[in-house]
Amino acid sequence: LSDAAKPTLGILPVYHYSTPEVVATSGQVQDKEQRIEVVQLPEKLDTSQGELTLKLEPSLAAGMRDGLSYLKTYPYDCIEQTVSRFLPNVITYRALRSLNLRNAELEAELPQYVSAGLQRLYALQHYDGGWGWWVSDESDPYLTAYVLFGLNEAQRAGFTVDSSVMVRAASFLEKSLNQPLDVKQGYAANSRAYVLYVLAEYYAAHQGKGDLSRAVALYERRDILDNYGKAYLGMALYTMAPQERTRLDTLLSDLATSAIRSATGAHWEEKQVDHWTMNTDVRSTAIILQALVRIKPDSPLIPGAVRWLMAARQQGRWGTTQETAWSVMALTDYMIASGELKADYSYRIGLNGRLWDKGSVTADTLQEPRVLQVAVGELLRDVGNQIWLERGTTSGQTGQGRLYYSAYLRYFLPVEEVKALSRGIIINRQYSLVEKPTEKLERVRVGDVIQVKLTIVAPNDLHYLVVEDPLPAGCEAIDTSLKTTSAAYQPPAIEPVKSKATPEPAKAETAKWERLPYWWYFRHSELR
Repeated sequence: LSDAAKPTLGILPVYHYSTPEVVATSGQVQDKEQRIEVVQLPEKLDTSQGELTLKLEPSLAAGMRDGLSYLKTYPYDCIEQTVSRFLPNVITYRALRSLNLRNAELEAELPQYVSAGLQRLYALQHYDGGWGWWVSDESDPYLTAYVLFGLNEAQRAGFTVDSSVMVRAASFLEKSLNQPLDVKQGYAANSRAYVLYVLAEYYAAHQGKGDLSRAVALYERRDILDNYGKAYLGMALYTMAPQERTRLDTLLSDLATSAIRSATGAHWEEKQVDHWTMNTDVRSTAIILQALVRIKPDSPLIPGAVRWLMAARQQGRWGTTQETAWSVMALTDYMIASGELKADYSYRIGLNGRLWDKGSVTADTLQEPRVLQVAVGELLRDVGNQIWLERGTTSGQTGQGRLYYSAYLRYFLPVEEVKALSRGIIINRQYSLVEKPTEKLERVRVGDVIQVKLTIVAPNDLHYLVVEDPLPAGCEAIDTSLKTTSAAYQPPAIEPVKSKATPEPAKAETAKWERLPYWWYFRHSELR
C-alpha cells in the first residue's frame, strides 16, 4: 500500500513552525496635515509570512461596518444578543436616512433582522411584561429596559412594533422603581439610572412624561453611581428637563474630573467591574461619549473619546456585544453632531519614500473603507518603515470631513521565540460510554450512546462564559429535554470538584459554592 500527493504546478510548499502576532496603531488625519507612523520589525521573524495592512476609513460610517457585521452574525440568541443584533443597525440606518445618505446593503438586510428579532422578543416576554436572559429566567429590570430601548428605537426608525408589548414592558419597569434602592449593591443604582433613561426616551416618543422626581432623587445620591451610571442619569435628566442645566453641569463636571487623558485619547475606568449590567471600561467610555454628544456637543473630551474608542477595536469590532453595540450607537450620534458626513477632500499615502496610494472622498464614497497591504518580506529590517498620510483639497473641494486610519502589522515569530500563553481558563474533555462511565473509551460502534464530561478550571471569576464543545464526527446530540428521550440519559449537570490546594480560610466559601444549584453557573444549553 502507498500514499501520494501531487502538488499543484509541481510546487510543494514547506512551512516553518511559527506563530502570528499582531500589533496595531490608529489615528486621524486633519485637513492640511501630514502624519507619520513608524513601523519597526522585530529582530527575529519569519520573512516569508505576514503583512503590513493600512485601513483608511473616510468616516465613522465606514469604520463601524465590521462592528455592525459582527453583531448581526453573532451565533448565540439570549435576550441581550437578540436586541444587540438589530439595535445599532437600526440607529445607524435612521442616522444615515436623516442625512439623505443611502446604504443599500443595510436597507436590504435590516427588515429581516428586525422582524426576526421582534418575533423572538414577543415570544419570550414574560407574563409580568419583563424579560430575563432566557425564557426560564426571572424578569430583570436592566435587561427589560434594554429590550424596551431597542423596541422604541426600531419604532422610531419606521418599523412596525407591537405597542402592547412596549406598554407591558414600561409597566414592569415602573413597578421595578417602586422597590427600595439597595445602596450596598452598586449595580442596583446604575440599573435604576438606566431604567429612568429608557423610560424617559420611551415616553418622549409617545407623548408621555418620564419619572423626573425619581431621577432628581437619584441625582441627590449620585455618589453611589459609577461613571456610566452618571451618564445614564444625565441623559435621563436631559430628555425630561433639558433647560435645567445645574444638575446636568454637575454630572458633566464629575465625568470630566474622572476622565483619563493620554496620547491615545480620553477614556473612563470604573473602580470595579459591574458584571450585573455587563459593563466594561470600553462600554463606560462609549456611554459617556453618547451623553457628552447629546448634552454638551462642544466638550473638549469628545474628540479624545472618539479616538480612544476607535483605537480600542479588535479586528474592526469591540470585545463584547455590549461594547460593540454602545460604541456604534455613541459614534453614530457623534457622526450626526460633527457633520463629518459632508466629506469632500483628497488624500495621499506613502511608504518609505514612495507613493502608496492617493484618492478623494465625497459623500458618495465615505462609507467605503480603503485597504492597502504589503508583505513583511518587502519591508525594511534594519530601520523603521515610515508610513506618511496627508490630507488636502483640490479645486472646488471644501476640505470638510475626517480621515481615520488603522495600521496592523502581522508577523510570525520562529517557534523557539514563542512563549507559553494562558487565556485564564483550562478545559479538559473526556468521553465514555453511558453504560460504562468509569472505563476509558477505546472504540465506538453505530448506536452507542456516549457521555461527555468537561472539566473546567478557572483560577479567577468568569462572567458571561460560553463553553462550546464540538460533536465528534458521525455523532448526534441527544436532546434530554424531549419527552421521547429515555430517562436513562441524564440532562446537563454540574458537579463541583474540591481542590486539594484550597487554603483553610476558603473552606466555608467552598462549602457555600457546592450548595448552589448548577444553573447558577450555566443557565442555558443549546444543541446544534
